Amino acid sequence: MRYFAMLSVCAIVLLVWGMPAYADFYKWVDRDGKEFYTNDKEKIPAEYRASASSVEVRDDRVSVGKSPTAAAGSPAVSEHKDKYGRGEEYWRKRAENLRRQIREKQDDYDTIVQKEHDRESKSARTSSRSRSKKSSASRDKKKTALEKKIARLKHELEVELPEEARKADAYPGWLRD
Repeated sequence: MRYFAMLSVCAIVLLVWGMPAYADFYKWVDRDGKEFYTNDKEKIPAEYRASASSVEVRDDRVSVGKSPTAAAGSPAVSEHKDKYGRGEEYWRKRAENLRRQIREKQDDYDTIVQKEHDRESKSARTSSRSRSKKSSASRDKKKTALEKKIARLKHELEVELPEEARKADAYPGWLRD
C-alpha cells in the first residue's frame, strides 16, 4: 500500500511538472499612445492599472523556447496580410520607394552645394559676378525647394507611413531596411 501511495505521488508530481504553465498577460497604452505588454500586473504603472486589459494568448502565434518547425501533417502558415489584404512586399516597396526618392533629392542637393562650392573657390571676374548673383539666387531657391522636399519625404517615411501601417495592422518590421 505504501508503495502504491509513493507511486501515485510521483505520478502526480510528474504530471503537474510536465503541464504547460500559462500566465495572464496585460496590455496598456500610455499617454503618448505607445502600447506596452507584461505578465506581471505589478509592473504596470499605477496610473494605467485601471485601464489595463487582459490579452488573450494564442499558442498558434507564440512560441517560447522552441524553434518553430513545420510538422509534416500541419497546414502551411499563411502569410500575414494587413486588414486590406496587403502583405509584406507592398509595405517594403512603399518604404523603399520613399527611401529612393530621399536619396535622389539628397544627391541633387549635394550636387548644387558642390557646384556652389566650386564656383566660390574660383576667382570670379567682375562681369561674371552680376550673372553669378542671379544664378546664386536661382541655386538658393532650388536648394530651399529640395530641403523642403527632403523634409516632407522623411516625414512621410518616418511618421505617416508607420502610422498608416499601424492602422492597417501591418507588421512594423515590414517598413525597416
